[in-house]
Amino acid sequence: MLRSLYIATNSMDVQQAKLNTVSNNLANIDTTGYKKNDVEIGNFPEALKLALEAKGPAGKREIIGEANLGTMITKEVVITSQGPLMETGSNTDFGLQGRGFFAVEDPDGEVLYTRDGSFYIDAEGNLLNGDGYPVLGEGGAITIEDPQHFLIKEDGTIVVGEGEDADEVDKLQITEFEDTSLLKKVDGNNYFMDPLGIGEPATETRVSQGSLEKSNVDLVKEVADMIATARIYESSHKLIQVTDELLDKSINQVGRVK
Repeated sequence: MLRSLYIATNSMDVQQAKLNTVSNNLANIDTTGYKKNDVEIGNFPEALKLALEAKGPAGKREIIGEANLGTMITKEVVITSQGPLMETGSNTDFGLQGRGFFAVEDPDGEVLYTRDGSFYIDAEGNLLNGDGYPVLGEGGAITIEDPQHFLIKEDGTIVVGEGEDADEVDKLQITEFEDTSLLKKVDGNNYFMDPLGIGEPATETRVSQGSLEKSNVDLVKEVADMIATARIYESSHKLIQVTDELLDKSINQVGRVK
């Protein structure tokens, strides 16, 4: 009977985590370049075994058996599928098509990666993102001396000037990652760190000037997931109530001498 309590409690924890994830996705459905979050669910004993093995040699631990205690969250993941591009007409808006990420530098000098290409040029000609972080090119922080006359080629090359005066001044630092699950999400919902240094210069990503990538959150799917998750949560809660009533009867009523 106690096992049913463990199973139901673990289920409620899992469903609550899923609800939090879905809620965050829905809150960021209009966030430029946002990549939806998801959770992976595994069998509780197997997940516990993996967690123990991660802290030491598995061979030193004797397996004494296991009981099914339901499910648990094994890890949180970021779904990096392509979001739809939306035309804005602004020459400082850049949308990415492919696996690449823009590189920006935070106030601590840390390089962060983002799909949000909503940039602007300040009075000194610095190309900055919405948080004021410098956008990086192959030569460092990008400076554009003529904000009215510049274009970005599909490969990220920056051309400033017109006609015979046009000059390639830099190239956007666009980085691709073979395994985006190794990236670490930081600073809210739109920045990633590359703690293992696995990023490589982009070869397949294309830049679309005058466009922005919308989030890859599917409203219909997220709402459907929220409804299904809420129902499972309610069912698990009812199971706990029923089990509690049975325990109460077993302890306080069964065997009572009248």
